[in-house]
Amino acid sequence: MAKFLTDKKLAGSILLVILLWISAILWNFDISIGKFNINWLYFVFFKLLPALGILYIFLAFLLKKWWLILIGLACLFSFFISMFLGYLFLGP
Repeated sequence: MAKFLTDKKLAGSILLVILLWISAILWNFDISIGKFNINWLYFVFFKLLPALGILYIFLAFLLKKWWLILIGLACLFSFFISMFLGYLFLGP
C-alpha cells in the first residue's frame, strides 16, 4: 500500500482537492441528467469533499502520515471554512 501511494500521487490528489474547492466557489452551475438535477456547489461541498476527507483521514492512519489528517479535516469542513472566509473578507 505504501509503495502504491507515493508522495507524488498524494500531492497530485491534494492538488485535485484544491481545484475542486476553487471550482465550486468560482462556478455555480446545475447538472441535469434526465429528471435528476444537482447543483455543482452542493455536490462538491456536501458530497465529494467530505467523502475525500474521510478517505484522507483513513489513509493517514494506514500510511502513518499524520499531516493527511489536516487535509482530511479541511475537506470535511470545507463548506464551513469557505463560509467563514467569506464572512471575514466580505463582511456580514
